[in-house]
Amino acid sequence: MEDYGKQILSSLPLQILLFFNSYYSTVFFIVSFFLHLYKSYHYHYPYAAFQWEMAMLFLLAFMEMCRITLASRGNKTEQIPPLVWSIALAFPMIVGFAFLLTIQTYVLRLDVVLNVVALSFTSVETVLSIFTMASFYRGFTG
Repeated sequence: MEDYGKQILSSLPLQILLFFNSYYSTVFFIVSFFLHLYKSYHYHYPYAAFQWEMAMLFLLAFMEMCRITLASRGNKTEQIPPLVWSIALAFPMIVGFAFLLTIQTYVLRLDVVLNVVALSFTSVETVLSIFTMASFYRGFTG
């Protein structure tokens, strides 16, 4: 009952971005999966490259789900460690999206649009997570 006077430190902009990114990530990975199938059917796609890129796509999907869950949990519960882990996962995600944006075997315009939006979400969420962690730290230390 003593929490009535406590100030809420969670970041609403971060939570809104995480909410919309959770839906965007689902659409991103479904569209990217079918886009890879389309490219393998219409273009000469080396079999090993196709396998690696599909494996990378599934790994990115799993990591993105974990990153969004950790960031949301850390923001809602005002805890710093989940936010630190989500920031740590953001860097491999940014590298993965940059790979899909630039140096995968075939890059179509739809790939560019999908990956630029994903990079934007991840980058802005990372910056907001850092500011939110600083807010939590200031709030806990007084």
